[in-house]
Amino acid sequence: MQLLAEAYPKRVTLKNGKAVTIRPLQRDDVDLLYQFFLTSVSEEELLLLKHNVKDRFLIESWCINLNYNRVLPLVAVTEEGNIIGEATLHRTDFGWSSRIAKIRCVTCNRCRGMGLGKAMFSELLAIARAEGKEKVWAEVLSSQLAPASVLKQLGFERVAVVPRLAKDLFGNTHDLWIYLYDFTGEEAMKRAKEDAY
Repeated sequence: MQLLAEAYPKRVTLKNGKAVTIRPLQRDDVDLLYQFFLTSVSEEELLLLKHNVKDRFLIESWCINLNYNRVLPLVAVTEEGNIIGEATLHRTDFGWSSRIAKIRCVTCNRCRGMGLGKAMFSELLAIARAEGKEKVWAEVLSSQLAPASVLKQLGFERVAVVPRLAKDLFGNTHDLWIYLYDFTGEEAMKRAKEDAY
């Protein structure tokens, strides 16, 4: 919680020159988050999400039952007060998966290519690094080319493809691409560079 208090809210300027504020989701964000999913995300994109975000009760439960230690949701908010992006960092504190974090991100259609997704993924990576996670995992469907491109730009490596695993609400199948960011590999490269000098 100390990390969050020191890091947020954070102001970020998008490629179009407009500023947004990235901050943790709050209990009173129900209406803003619900409106984001209803009005700013395309139907095609909504079909690919794991949850029915058009269900207001689901959005309410997310906001009411916030547990930043388990799932940290960040939102990007415009100067007008609208949410235009939501990204989550998922982690557990027990067992083999306690050293791994999982990330997801959804941005509004109008923000594609503006650097918002990259900024939000970068924030989640920084938090995972600060928490001492060794690896960060992301799942992307084969039809989601924009997030896949952002993950590659940030240094994620596609480590697996699961053919035809996902099925959208229209019954179309999609491959699941699994991306991994390895902080331990990053540290090994850093040490190798230091040893070389």
